Amino acid sequence: MNIESKFFIDFSNFNNSVELDGLRYRRINSLIDFPKVCQLFENVFHQPMVPSYWQWKYLQGPGANSFGIVVEHMETGCMVGHMGVQVLPGMRAGEALRMGQVCDVMLHPEYRAGIGPHSTYLRMNYALRQLAHGPCTKPPLYMYGFPGVRPANLGERIGVYRRLLVCNEYKTLSGQTDGYSIKNFLHHLNPWRLHIEQIQEEDFLQMDSVFDEIWQRYSEINSLVPKIIKNAAYIRWRYWMHPHQNLDSAQSLYALWGLRKGRELVGWLVTRMQSQPTVVDSCLPSDQITEALRLLPMPSPESQKGWISWLAQSKVPAVSTPIHAVEVLGQPFHVDWPCPDFQPGDTDVY
Repeated sequence: MNIESKFFIDFSNFNNSVELDGLRYRRINSLIDFPKVCQLFENVFHQPMVPSYWQWKYLQGPGANSFGIVVEHMETGCMVGHMGVQVLPGMRAGEALRMGQVCDVMLHPEYRAGIGPHSTYLRMNYALRQLAHGPCTKPPLYMYGFPGVRPANLGERIGVYRRLLVCNEYKTLSGQTDGYSIKNFLHHLNPWRLHIEQIQEEDFLQMDSVFDEIWQRYSEINSLVPKIIKNAAYIRWRYWMHPHQNLDSAQSLYALWGLRKGRELVGWLVTRMQSQPTVVDSCLPSDQITEALRLLPMPSPESQKGWISWLAQSKVPAVSTPIHAVEVLGQPFHVDWPCPDFQPGDTDVY
């Protein structure tokens, strides 16, 4: 189905809303809509949500350029639908690129029937497309998302998604070695060997230029791949400023690890323990991924559980996850671009 030929919502004037069949489709207003969106989230996903989390997620990131669509009942003002786009600065081929993750796609249960051209779901998707690709869209926008299997199949069938890949995870046992050998023994004594250390927040605050340099080196690898700019500003917002980072005074949600070669910091990893020990994010040279993951300490002294990551490693089998990476609402889709190297921290559920 080609949704352009079936239905059109004109969002060329972003200040206007569109009213159809008793529903109003309009751009989200963060000043008044966040409490209602959080209530819709609780109704749809049966999980608690507060406006402060929405503020952090959509308004406090680097660039603060996010946007979204809401659907409300015209008579009651009740919010029945939402699609958000969390926009972060990105890069491809040395040029600026806006990386927009489409997330929090929600419809009240009473409005989920049907997927035809007049369904609330399809109208909401196309309203978002018009908003995303209207005037003033520089730098270019690359929109993506991480639906489950059924939503991915549906979105692909009606033309709002282009499937990129099924996200695979790899389980790494910390401290793995290939057995004792003179080579390994000498490597351990080598002062220029790779080693890993945890970086505390107070130390990180003095290291902006170091983490910016790591990102710059990493960005030059596979430069044609679309990338979020994961510099010091990104790490600070995404992990240190996460609303859940310090809820439990006994243990922070995220831990930041620096990978050193001699005295030089050459890469970083972010891990979290709940509910499965996971490497949620990293900026590492590809030839150091396997060794870096094996340098992580065991999640706990008494545990034999390893770390889960989405980083492909030698001699570690891949296991498919239920998460599908898709390009969303391309106009047109970027069929000639390579897929981004997604990690769990690129989603909004880790």
